[in-house]
Amino acid sequence: LLYTIKFEAYMKSPMAVILSAADVSRCFPAFSSLFDAINKTMREYSVTDNVVMPVRTQVYVPHSTTRFITMPACDVTLGLMGLKIVSAAPDNAERGLPTHLGSILLYDLFGQLLCQMDCGEITGKRTAVCSAVATKVLASPNSRKLAVLGAGVQAESHIWALRHLYQLSEVRIWNRTPSRAVTLAEELNCTPCESVEEACRDADIICCTTGTEDPILHRRHIKPGAHINLVGSSSPAKREAADDVMQASDVTLVADSRQAASVESGEKNAKSTDIAIRLGM
Repeated sequence: LLYTIKFEAYMKSPMAVILSAADVSRCFPAFSSLFDAINKTMREYSVTDNVVMPVRTQVYVPHSTTRFITMPACDVTLGLMGLKIVSAAPDNAERGLPTHLGSILLYDLFGQLLCQMDCGEITGKRTAVCSAVATKVLASPNSRKLAVLGAGVQAESHIWALRHLYQLSEVRIWNRTPSRAVTLAEELNCTPCESVEEACRDADIICCTTGTEDPILHRRHIKPGAHINLVGSSSPAKREAADDVMQASDVTLVADSRQAASVESGEKNAKSTDIAIRLGM
C-alpha cells in the first residue's frame, strides 16, 4: 500500500530519504488515487502471490497499556518491501500525546533502505479507505445515512473517505466522551448523538472506530440491510459488536485477511461460522 506516495524521484538516489509528517501530508495522493491503489492491492493479495502480508507481531509492554507492533509486507510487482512500526499507547491521551506513534520503512527487493516516513496520516487514511473499498462492494449504492461510533482519528478519516463515495444526507457521531463527539461534529458539520441507538437509527452504514473491550453495538441498533465497518478490534480482547450481532444467522462476516482476522479479531472469535469471503476476491 505504500506505493501510493510518489517515490520515483527518491528511488534514483542511493541515500535513504526521511519524510516527516508534514512531508507525507504534502505529497499525499488524492482520494481517488488512494482508493484505486488499495483496491488493486487487496485484489492482488487475495488472488495472486505477488503480495505477502503476514499477521503483525504485537509486544505487550509489561506493567503498561502500551503495545509495540510491527507489520511487514512485500509487493514483488512494485519491487518494494515495507515495515510499519507502531506504538499504541492509550494512556498517551492523558499526556497530550497521540495514542499511536510510528514510522514506515520502505526497501527495495535487495534490502536497500529507500525511505523512512512518519505513518500517522498514512495509517489514518489507509484504514479508512480500506473500509471505503469494502463499503462500496458490500453496501447499498443508495446509502445516505452514516453513523460513526468514536471521535478519534479513525472516525474523522472514515467520514472523509465515505463522503467521497456517497452523497450522504446525514452523518451522526457518538462517543463515550460526549464533548469529543460534539467537537468533531462541529468541525465536520455532522450531528452529535447522546447514545449509540440515536446515532445508528436508520443508518445505512455504521463505522465502529472505538477500540473498546466492551461491545457497544447491539442488534437492536442496526436496521436490516445495513453495512457495518468494524475497525477498532485489533486484538482478541477487543470487541465492538456484541454477540447478538455476530451470532445472528443473517450476518455475513467479510475480512481483508482470514488469517489476521482469525488471530486478532474479537468479533471473529464470537462468530460461530467462518469468514464468508475475503475482500478482494
